[in-house]
Amino acid sequence: MYVAAASDEMIDRSGRLRTAWVPVMEAAYTIGPDELARRAVSLNRQMHLAAPFGASTAREYDPLPAPLTAMEFAVLEVALAQRARLLNAALEDLYGPQTLLRDGTLPPSLVFSSPHFIRSLHTVQKLAVPRMTFYAADLIRGPHGGFQLLRDHTGIIPGLGHALSLRRLTAGTVPEIFRAGGLRSLRPARDMLTDHLHREAQGGLVAVLSARAASPAEAQDMTDDALLARALGVLLIEPGDLAARNGALHMKTLSGLLRVATLIRGLSGIELDPLEQGGRPDAGVPGAFGAVRAGLLALLNMPGSGLLEGPAFAPYLESLFAPLLGETPLLERAAAETAPSHAPFVNGAALESRPMMFRLFAWHDGQGWQVLPGGLGFGISSQAAPLGNAGVKDLWVLEAEEPHFIAGAAPAEPPARPTFLAAANLPSRVADNLFWLGRSVERLEAAARLLMLALPRLESGTSLPRDAAERRLISRCLAQAGLLPADLSGGAVSGRLLRSALVRRKPVAGLLKEVSRLVNAASERLSPSMLATVRFALNQASEALPDEENALPSILSFAATFAGIAAENMLRDGGWLFLEMGRRLERGETLAEGLSLLLDGPPERLEPGLGLGIELADSVLSYDLRHAGILAPAPVLAMLLADAGNPRSLAYQCAVLCNCLKRLGADDDAEATRQLQHRAVELAGAATELRPALAAIAADLRLLSDHVQRRFFTLLPEAHQLEDQETLEAAQ
Repeated sequence: MYVAAASDEMIDRSGRLRTAWVPVMEAAYTIGPDELARRAVSLNRQMHLAAPFGASTAREYDPLPAPLTAMEFAVLEVALAQRARLLNAALEDLYGPQTLLRDGTLPPSLVFSSPHFIRSLHTVQKLAVPRMTFYAADLIRGPHGGFQLLRDHTGIIPGLGHALSLRRLTAGTVPEIFRAGGLRSLRPARDMLTDHLHREAQGGLVAVLSARAASPAEAQDMTDDALLARALGVLLIEPGDLAARNGALHMKTLSGLLRVATLIRGLSGIELDPLEQGGRPDAGVPGAFGAVRAGLLALLNMPGSGLLEGPAFAPYLESLFAPLLGETPLLERAAAETAPSHAPFVNGAALESRPMMFRLFAWHDGQGWQVLPGGLGFGISSQAAPLGNAGVKDLWVLEAEEPHFIAGAAPAEPPARPTFLAAANLPSRVADNLFWLGRSVERLEAAARLLMLALPRLESGTSLPRDAAERRLISRCLAQAGLLPADLSGGAVSGRLLRSALVRRKPVAGLLKEVSRLVNAASERLSPSMLATVRFALNQASEALPDEENALPSILSFAATFAGIAAENMLRDGGWLFLEMGRRLERGETLAEGLSLLLDGPPERLEPGLGLGIELADSVLSYDLRHAGILAPAPVLAMLLADAGNPRSLAYQCAVLCNCLKRLGADDDAEATRQLQHRAVELAGAATELRPALAAIAADLRLLSDHVQRRFFTLLPEAHQLEDQETLEAAQ
C-alpha cells in the first residue's frame, strides 16, 4: 500500500494522480507488484555488471522514473542556464582579474583560504575553454510546487554517466512503461555534446580521466566515469596512461604517444598535477597544469572550479547576479527547514514514499548553455546528501504537444585515426594487461594439467621401468614449472611429497591470484556479461582452494570458459590481438620446454615421454582415433609439432602469433615467428637430438616475448652496441 506524503510528486493536493504520473503508474499496475520487484532486482544486477574494474556499487536503482512536465522543464532550463553563466563568470573573474575581490563583493580570505583555490591556474589571459564546461544542480520541489536549489556542482560532475546510461537499461527492464511514450529523448542532446567535444579537440584525443578506487565512494565515481566514457564513445584512461611531452599531454598507445586535446576530469584538481601541487606522482599527471596554461589541453571542468561548491560561498552567490549578469536570480535557494517532496520507490513488492532530490545537468556548447532533457532522481533522508541505498531514478522530461528540436552547430567530422595498427589507439597499459592475462591463464591451465597427470602416477607404487621413467620425467617437468623444488627434480618423488610441497609453497593459489588481479586490471575491455561469466568461473576455482588437488578440475573449467569467451565474444581486433598473443606465446613456450625434457633421449627410449606429451597436450583422443593409440615418434611429433589443425601443436601457436604480429605491423617479428613455425615442422621429421632444438625454440619464443614487450608496452627503441651508434653517427 502506498501512503502519500503531504507534498507528493505523484499525488496532487486533491488526492488525485498527477497527469505526468498516469502512464507510469498504469504500466506499473499492469506489471504487478511481485513482477515489479523482480524487475527492480534485474535492473540492479545489470547496473552492477556495468560497473568497471570489478567496482561494486552500493546504490539501489529504481525502475520507476520521475517525470517532469515540459512546462516545468522549460522553467528549469532557463534558470539553470542562468546559474551556469553566473558561476562560470565568477570563476573566470576569480582566476583572472579578480574584480570581485578588489571591490569587496567576495572576501579574499574566503577564496585564498580554500584548499580548492589553485593559485597556479590564476592567469592574466582567459583560457582557451571556459573554466566551467559542465554544471549540475541538485533541486528539491518545495511545499508550494516550485523548485528550489540545494547545491551546485562546478568541479567534478557526479552522475552524468548514470544520467546518460540508466535510461537504456531501465527501458530494457520495464519496457511497458516506455511504451506509454511522450518522453523527450536524450540522444539528440548526447550527440550534440559528443560533436562539440570532438570539434573543440580538432582531431586530438578526447577521453575521460579516472582513477582507481581506494574507497566505496571513489568506486561510485569510477563507475560513473566508465558509464560516461561509454555513453560518449570516448576512451576511459588513468593518470598512468598519460605523459607530458613538449608542453602537451600525450597518451601512451601502441602506435606511440598520441596528443590529448580534451580530458573530462574525474580526478580531483588538488591531486591532478603533483609537479605543482605535491603528492604522489603516480596519483596524478605531472605537467598537466602547464599544458592547460599553454592552451594545449582542455580539462573539463578546469581544476579549481570546485571552489564555488563549498557551503561557505552559498550566502555570497546570490549577490553576484547583479554585478556579473545584471539580472535577478530565477532559482531560489532552499532554506534549511524546507521539506522536499516525496515520490514512490519500489521496495520489495510494495511502493514506498521517500523524499526525493532532482539532479539536472548542463554543458557549454561554445555559444551557450544546453540543459540535458533528463537527469537523476535520488531518494534522500535530508537535504544533506543523497543516500545510495534510498534509490536512484531515471528523470524523465515529458514531450510537449509541439515538436521539440535541439539546434546546434554542424556535426563535427570524426578525428583522423592513425593507420598503423589494428589497435593504434589502445593504451599500452591495457594491451600489457591483456597480454599478461593471456599468459597467466595459459600458465594456470598448464600447471593444472600437469598436476592432474602427475598426482596419480606419483602415487603408484609399481616399479616397472616405464613407470619409473615416467615418474622421473614428471618430476623434472614439475620442477621446471615451479610446482616442485628444483633440488627434487629427477629423483624419486612420491605423491605425498608433491602434496606436501603444494601445501607449503601454494603455487596454484599464487597463479590463481595473479589471474584474478589481471582480470580486474583488464576488465574495462570485457563486456559486463563476459566479466560476470569469467568472475563466476574464477570464484568457483578460488573457493575450491586451499585443497589445490580438488581445485584442479575447477581451474580447467575456468580456463575452458575463458578460452570460449575469448573465441566467441571478443572482436578480432584491438585488445583481443594481445590477449591471443599472450596465450599462444605461453602455450608454445610451455610445450617446447616440456617436450625438450620429455623427449631427451635416444629414439628407443622416447615412449614414456611421447605418452606424457600427448596427455599434456590434451590430444589423447585425436591420437587414438588417428593411430589406434600406438605410440611412435613420427606420428606423435607430427601431431605435437607440425599439425596446423591441432590448437595444441607448436606450429599452430607460431601460425597464430605470426598472423597477430602482421596485423599489428610488427613484420620483422612476424617473419621470425614464421621461421620458428618452419623449424617446428622440420623438427617433426627428426627423432634424435630433439632436446637442444626444442630448447632453442623455447628460448626464441622468450626472446619474441621481450620484443613484444619492448615494442608495444615500454615503447623503447631496439638495443644496439656502442660500435653501431658510432658507425651511425659517422654516417650522418
